[in-house]
Amino acid sequence: MSHEIFHFFGRAICHQLEERSLLVSGEALAVCARDTGIYIGIFSTLIYLHFFKRRQSITIPSIKTSFFLLLFLVPLIVDGLGSYTHLFESSNPRRLMTGLAFGFVLPYFIYPLLSKGSLDHRSVPVLSKSMDLLIPILLSGLLGGLFYLGQPSHLVLDSFIIFSVIGWFSLLASFLFPFILRIGFKWVLSFMVSLTFLSILSMVHEWMLSFTQ
Repeated sequence: MSHEIFHFFGRAICHQLEERSLLVSGEALAVCARDTGIYIGIFSTLIYLHFFKRRQSITIPSIKTSFFLLLFLVPLIVDGLGSYTHLFESSNPRRLMTGLAFGFVLPYFIYPLLSKGSLDHRSVPVLSKSMDLLIPILLSGLLGGLFYLGQPSHLVLDSFIIFSVIGWFSLLASFLFPFILRIGFKWVLSFMVSLTFLSILSMVHEWMLSFTQ
């Protein structure tokens, strides 16, 4: 039952091609290697920012730092375009690594917007010291290695990714409700919107696949 649920939500964001997915105990994970890397990266930076930055008045990275971070997006773009246009063949390790590099950058631009002082000129950039970059990179690499090795189990890894997907979309959905002041209610509503949106995407994707077959 859990397998079907994970793959249902995974289908909302991923093509789920088995040959482009990491295999654990001979079974493909709910999303491809590239998307696995992206959401591991997102989780790694989000968890760091949540524990170390949530009580600070932070804003998005400086222009110089932003350009530096955007360089981490380039490998996935090149690998993705090259693969889909058949200029060259990619591999699951490369998809995973470029996904990690892409994913861990995104929260630096989104998470600070949750801070009440994000528009205050006195706010500190979210990436203000080397550890703000190094810890998410190391955590992303560690988790990516565990996924590549298929540890600890298929169920745990699929759970991790799908909950990361739902959590990320819930965070994005929270920006739809700036007028709601009750934090608990706001996050419950954002979570429900995220589940609804992903469910619709999954059903549309399934319908499109059945239509083309």
